[in-house]
Amino acid sequence: MTSESENKLLARRLLEEVVNTGDVDRLSEFLAPEYVAPHANIVGVEAAKQQIQTFRHCYPDLHVTVDGQAAEGDTVVTWWTMRGTHLGELGGVPPTNKQITLRGVNVQTVRAGRIVEHRGESNSLEALLELGVVRWAGDLGAASPAAQPGPAPNGGPAPPAGNSGDTAGPPSVS
Repeated sequence: MTSESENKLLARRLLEEVVNTGDVDRLSEFLAPEYVAPHANIVGVEAAKQQIQTFRHCYPDLHVTVDGQAAEGDTVVTWWTMRGTHLGELGGVPPTNKQITLRGVNVQTVRAGRIVEHRGESNSLEALLELGVVRWAGDLGAASPAAQPGPAPNGGPAPPAGNSGDTAGPPSVS
């Protein structure tokens, strides 16, 4: 069994030495043959290679910075920030040549010195806003008269129009 500090180092090195460089031929040093990422429908090292290559095609200058890590037993949690320029098509979105910042968290299970399972999430909304693929409701212009808020039933202030009164920007990511 590897130590928690060794597991954290493995997760960090995967980002720094493979994802940041695109050297996917080294993935088998970090991932077990039975590797899975269920949230992304990835099974095996070859599928992981394809995912990294696809993402690096879209953001060839991508760079991931590890913001922090925690480990308990065979589980490592890594929170990170990725920056890159959208220069290739991804998910049907043509290149915008815009810089993005994406923040996320990886939760990985390590056995015998290799990652066997990866789960994670990122604030994709933040990147989609930066690319101009989506916009905040407040950026869409004035609401139609029918959508304007009316007085509150108890005589207090009127509720904000739309889903939220906060349309100034993305929610903070913790």
